Amino acid sequence: MEKTYDLCLPASAADLDIGAILNGERLLRLHPHWHVENTEPRDNGLAARLRDHATDRVFSLVLRMEPAAAAAPGEGQRAILHLGISGYHAEELLLFADRERSRVRVRYPADSVAGAGEQDVLLWIRAIQEYLRLYTATTLRTLLVRALMNRMVLAMNPSQRKICLMIARVTALEVAVILILVLGYAWYL
Repeated sequence: MEKTYDLCLPASAADLDIGAILNGERLLRLHPHWHVENTEPRDNGLAARLRDHATDRVFSLVLRMEPAAAAAPGEGQRAILHLGISGYHAEELLLFADRERSRVRVRYPADSVAGAGEQDVLLWIRAIQEYLRLYTATTLRTLLVRALMNRMVLAMNPSQRKICLMIARVTALEVAVILILVLGYAWYL
């Protein structure tokens, strides 16, 4: 069974050099629930042992990033990225440009897709979409977020990400309270 989802990326996403932006391990780390315990390069891709932080389930999968030209999506369409996956809810992800829209075609192994399995695949697709969105424009904000994502966030496991986000929120609240106190003191003097 195949389903196609719209990625809502700008047309410039089709011109990105995906091979330079994404590698197999980074793709796995983009999933917000997966902790990559270990990876092993194979001739046909990357084998990984993962722990799903949401369900605490340990599983293995093999990810193959294949040349996009090898997978012809259809007439008037241009392939961007082709992922072959073994040991997961989906067997194949194909990101492609269809005129001015970017889409992803997901091939599921069974005729019927379980709700939780499809939601997990959509969560991963959404993370890939948002990561690629950072590379469609080059502004100071996107450069900072890219550096933060690549050097810190993607190196963490999901529980470390939650802790860092909580600390960042508390720090922002502390700065706001201190700013209010200083402004209030200066106002009434």
